[in-house]
Amino acid sequence: MSAASPAHPPIPAARDDRFPPGIPYIVGNEAAERFSYYGMRQILYIYLVGLFTGFLVENAVPAAELSEAKVRATQAVHVFMAGVYLFPMIGAILADRLLGKFRVIFWVSLIYVAGHAALAVAGRYGVVGNLGGAETAMLIGLGLIAIGSGGIKPCVSANVGDQFTAANGHLVPKIFQVFYFTINFGSFFASVLTPILYKKFGPEVAFGVPGVLMAIAAFVFWLGRKRFIRVPPQPGGALGRIDFFASSLMITPLLLGIYVAVEKSESIVHAVMENGSAALLPALTATAASYWYLALAGFGALIAGLALAHRRQAIREDSGFLAVILYCWRHRGERVAGDDFWTPARRHYGDEAADGPPAVLRIIGVFSMVSVFWALFDQHSSTWVEQAKAMDLRLILPTSVWSGWVVPGTIAGAVVGALWLFLWVSNVRIPRAVPLVIAGLIVLWGAAMGLLHVLRPTWTTLDLLPAQISALNPLLVMIIIPLLSVAVYQPLERRGRPLRPLQRMTIGMVLAALSFAAVALLQARIDAAGPGGVHVLWQIIPYVIITTAEVLVSITGLEFAYTQAPRAMKSTIMGFWLLSVTVGNVLVAFLAPLQTLSLTTFFWTFAGLMAVAALIFAVIAAFYRGKSYLQPAEAAK
Repeated sequence: MSAASPAHPPIPAARDDRFPPGIPYIVGNEAAERFSYYGMRQILYIYLVGLFTGFLVENAVPAAELSEAKVRATQAVHVFMAGVYLFPMIGAILADRLLGKFRVIFWVSLIYVAGHAALAVAGRYGVVGNLGGAETAMLIGLGLIAIGSGGIKPCVSANVGDQFTAANGHLVPKIFQVFYFTINFGSFFASVLTPILYKKFGPEVAFGVPGVLMAIAAFVFWLGRKRFIRVPPQPGGALGRIDFFASSLMITPLLLGIYVAVEKSESIVHAVMENGSAALLPALTATAASYWYLALAGFGALIAGLALAHRRQAIREDSGFLAVILYCWRHRGERVAGDDFWTPARRHYGDEAADGPPAVLRIIGVFSMVSVFWALFDQHSSTWVEQAKAMDLRLILPTSVWSGWVVPGTIAGAVVGALWLFLWVSNVRIPRAVPLVIAGLIVLWGAAMGLLHVLRPTWTTLDLLPAQISALNPLLVMIIIPLLSVAVYQPLERRGRPLRPLQRMTIGMVLAALSFAAVALLQARIDAAGPGGVHVLWQIIPYVIITTAEVLVSITGLEFAYTQAPRAMKSTIMGFWLLSVTVGNVLVAFLAPLQTLSLTTFFWTFAGLMAVAALIFAVIAAFYRGKSYLQPAEAAK
């Protein structure tokens, strides 16, 4: 042993292959919450187009008014989704600095439930012809749900990661895959069932049922309250309140900017369409002049937030993201040869605190191009539904196979799969033969129904609803996740050439561009053939491509964001991850007036934007350097 070697080297934490005890409650909560969210979102575009046209049959609405209603509906859907992913920036601060993740998730869940109740009221007003009341209730409901999501979204993923320590940290990739599978499990059934509820029982029931599921989600989460590892908020109390209000003020300019961008998008986009790119700068200048008072208000809010943050540092010095950056700037003159920008903070706060802001900034650089991916992906709830409305939605299916196997078999398989998954994350190991036998029985059941059809062929005509087609996305996710793992990731790992997270994300972004090229070509065929001239099953092609891209970008991005963020900033970095979704949806809302030109041009525009973003992302990924952070083993004690 050399003299420099420690006499007693640290003993590594014993490997633990069990999931933490709070995981089953998080998984159950997420499945119910995702059903409620996607169930509501699935019918939102259809409802809004109806609301903005007075619930008249589309053929009875003048073409210009119908086009305007579709643009408004697209903007409303994507502004709502932008809010859903913007408010997490505030929710993350509320959780990290003041209340903690558990309390934020639970209490804002109740706001979420109230939002669903308001949407149900909006649905009722629409039925009785009170269009003004319906629009007001809709805005209130969407606002409450956006706020509710703001508290839940950044905290749930971080709360999952918080349950793991160095001993069982190797299970983090698996649990994020399970987590994402669960999200899509709830989303699939919401996508299939909610449009049926909308058609058969009206919007009040269709919006109300997801609210009931949200209440169940809150209750399931409350049941696990004694099972969770809770990372306490820092600093909490009065200082935590100051942090929360300062952060809220500093985000205000972004909220005002989104409002102006969407409010003036039509005039700006039309000016560029009519006069070329030279018209862009004058249009932006005119917009700035028209909304100078909002610019002043936003600047005032930013200054007030910074002043409040400065006052907070005077009371008790903090090592948060902004505080470390400001400290390094103020003390930049203390650096000597060989020091970098962060050296003053490293000397003052310690290595981990000083590592936080540069880590966050590196991750934000990665996220900047991912926002374009979300601009494309989230359109399967708006423009892709609009495309489906112009397609042939009729399916001719074997009666015995459809009614005798597909429907009941799907339900049976879902129940068995959900039970198996819940038991697995509860550390209850079921013999492998059991699910294999059940799967075999379901296959034999299908073969028997197929034979019955051969002997006594009868056919069923099924009229799909446009909003149901997007159920392909969560269904494909549940297929593609294990398929990529078995057919791509594991073979590459065995050969010693694993796909690194940023490589996966780069491939996913290229695929996203290809999916919009496919949907643009499909739209061109629809335009040539006329309404109902192209079957909706052709949408399977772009759905397969965009869903593969989603698995490569979104699942990997969640894992990347959590593991690369220092422990004190995990909810905050999740907020930045979700902020990239906000930027993407604002981009869609801003460019929505392009739909009046043609959907084909609209789709090609986004395909081109995504191709450029993928190229820039590849360059950023090539130069990225970071490290992983997980909870220490003693956190579980």
